[in-house]
Amino acid sequence: MIEININLVFTIINLIVLYLLMKRFLFGPVINIMEQRKKLIDQQFASAKDTEQKALALKDQYEESLKTAKEESFRIMDQAKGEAKTQAERIMQEASIQADDIVAKARENIRLEQEASMKQMEGKVAELAMAAAAKIMGERNSDVQDLSLYDQFLEKAGDPHDRNQH
Repeated sequence: MIEININLVFTIINLIVLYLLMKRFLFGPVINIMEQRKKLIDQQFASAKDTEQKALALKDQYEESLKTAKEESFRIMDQAKGEAKTQAERIMQEASIQADDIVAKARENIRLEQEASMKQMEGKVAELAMAAAAKIMGERNSDVQDLSLYDQFLEKAGDPHDRNQH
């Protein structure tokens, strides 16, 4: 039969007690620490994943904002170009109007100067005609006679104002 040795029984009892003590005081706390660390690591992974998702969302938001800003800058540039073109056209129209006004004033001034020159020439021609008539007649006539001679001269020479009217 099996012989049971008392040393063997004490050794088995010692091993069982040692196992229970180790389980209670060594394996239990070590397992608890390992479970706490596992929970901490899981929390850190979850936090990192959450942070990564937030970062991706922010990245998408920034990319959308950048796209919107680019579109807005292009729209503003197009609007500014349009306004500049409109302003340039307005300035060109104003300049054209001013140039037309200047040309019209210059033409009017030329016309007035021509009329003044014609009147001055008529006066000179009348004086010359009077002087010639006086030499021909040998005497100086009165103002009434001078005017009648002048009228006769103009009728024969032709009045430039009458030519313009015909």
